[in-house]
Amino acid sequence: MPVVKPISLIKRHSTRQERTARADAESAMTPRTRLSAAVPAQLRGRSSAGARWKRLVKLYGEIQGTIITAFDYDLLVKYCLLEEEVIELADMRKIIKTEWADKVKQASKMKPTAESMKDYLHLWDIANALFQRFQGMDARLDGKRKLLVTISQSLYLTPRSRAGVAPQEKDPEPEKTGLEEMLS
Repeated sequence: MPVVKPISLIKRHSTRQERTARADAESAMTPRTRLSAAVPAQLRGRSSAGARWKRLVKLYGEIQGTIITAFDYDLLVKYCLLEEEVIELADMRKIIKTEWADKVKQASKMKPTAESMKDYLHLWDIANALFQRFQGMDARLDGKRKLLVTISQSLYLTPRSRAGVAPQEKDPEPEKTGLEEMLS
C-alpha cells in the first residue's frame, strides 16, 4: 500500500467535507516546530552535509504546502550525512582504483626471473588485494546509494516521488522599500 500523501500534494477532486476531515487529521499530526535553515549540531564541521541541509530546507520553504515537518528532522539529517558518506566512499574507491592500476602496470612491466619471481608474485598479490578492496568499496557504495534513493523518495526529492503531486510555489515576497531594508 502506498504511503499517504500530505494534503498539500493531493490534486484529485474531493468534497469540502472530505478535505476538511483530511486537513483536520493531518493538522493533528503536524508539529508546531518548523525546520530551521540553521545547520544541526550533527552536521556541523561537515561542509557538504551542512550545505545540503541549508539548500534542502530552503527548497522546502519555497513551496506553499508542507511536505516535511519536524518529525522528518532526523531523516533529513541522516540523508545529508549519507550524501557526504557517498562522496567520501567514492573518493576512497577512486584512490584504490588508482593504486590497483599502478600495481598492475608495475607487474606488467616486470620480466620475472628466477631471482625476482618472489617479488613479481608479491606485486600481483598486492594488486589482487587492492582489486578485492575496490570491489568491496564498490559494493558499499552501491548499498549507500540505494539507501540514499529510498530516503530521497521519502522526502519527495525524486521526480518519481513528486510526479503528479507537485505543490504550488509560494508567491514571491514583495521587494523591501528603502526604509524596510535599512531596518532589517
